[in-house]
Amino acid sequence: MKVLIVIRRSPAQRFLVKLHTDELTSEVIKLVENKKNSKAMVTALTKGRFDKVVEEDELPHVEADLILTEDGASWDIKK
Repeated sequence: MKVLIVIRRSPAQRFLVKLHTDELTSEVIKLVENKKNSKAMVTALTKGRFDKVVEEDELPHVEADLILTEDGASWDIKK
């Protein structure tokens, strides 16, 4: 599963991370379901495989299963 992590600072930082095991995917999903988005972000960043930094002009072309911010999470509707 691929996760786009968005840290809203000035300027915003966006990281694409691959969750490479089912166990890790389940852990992040459970944290999101329990509204622990910050912890889910940290878990994905520390345990997942970093793919790349996503620039603003790349956003329309990024394929991610989950978009995660400090305030919320959304499943990519393109999939």
